[in-house]
Amino acid sequence: MNEICRRKLNFRDLTLSPLSFTVETYVAVHLHKRTLLFISLCLLTFYAADPFNTRDALPPVLGILIWPAAAVLFFAVYFNLFLAVSALTAIVPRLRIPMPLLGAIALLPPVYLCEAAVHLATRGAYDLPILPQLAYFYIAAQALETVFFKFIMPSVQADLMRDAVKRELIVDGERIDLTKLLHIEAREHHVQLTFEDAHKLSRARLRDIVAQTQSEDGFQPHRSWWVARDPSITPLRRDGRMYLRLRDDTEVPVARTRIEDVQRWLDTHLEKQRPAQHDEDQRR
Repeated sequence: MNEICRRKLNFRDLTLSPLSFTVETYVAVHLHKRTLLFISLCLLTFYAADPFNTRDALPPVLGILIWPAAAVLFFAVYFNLFLAVSALTAIVPRLRIPMPLLGAIALLPPVYLCEAAVHLATRGAYDLPILPQLAYFYIAAQALETVFFKFIMPSVQADLMRDAVKRELIVDGERIDLTKLLHIEAREHHVQLTFEDAHKLSRARLRDIVAQTQSEDGFQPHRSWWVARDPSITPLRRDGRMYLRLRDDTEVPVARTRIEDVQRWLDTHLEKQRPAQHDEDQRR
């Protein structure tokens, strides 16, 4: 099952542009908050437009729930269609199916079942031919799908890729989000972690934490300090010594033996970083 969900599928959208993704990616994208917002707005639009006057024929609660139910059924059918396509690509690797064809197949069960549910709920009072409904929803669904695949899905995929490579540290058995960490200071048998809006004291050794980091994550200017990568780091000199002023105005000392390494790291990892231009000795 995992292999089927992770196999790359190839399609062509309504504009005949190539489209590729895995079933796993499709599910992850649809669980993203931006996609859920897009779907919610689409359903709200359908409910407000009420193209077939179902709102007046149904009880208020059912009139609202019929649209989310149709959407859930629609995506469930789509999901199973993608699984079938994935299984088929094992036999025909270069298979590229038009998305409008799958969209037409995925639309049939929701339209028929929702119409049957409305017909049952209104005891036969609501009676609308299925073909006009199907044609309307197919055109609307294809237009919205095209917007989704061209504008929503690419940006959501980019967000998911960034989240997948999010770096974490294990400190005292707890996972720490490295992207929110500013600096770490060693204090005897503890370390103080400073975040953008909080501090945390943990029982750990700084060298064990630094061992989990990479060069692009940050650097160690002093044996008692580790500083996260941040474009706001400002090198300065005072009393013949080098310091680093961080975003929260903390001044971190730079060991004399590490000055060249620190300056090299700044030049390599921080764009437009000025090499120790803030020399307080010169202003005296």
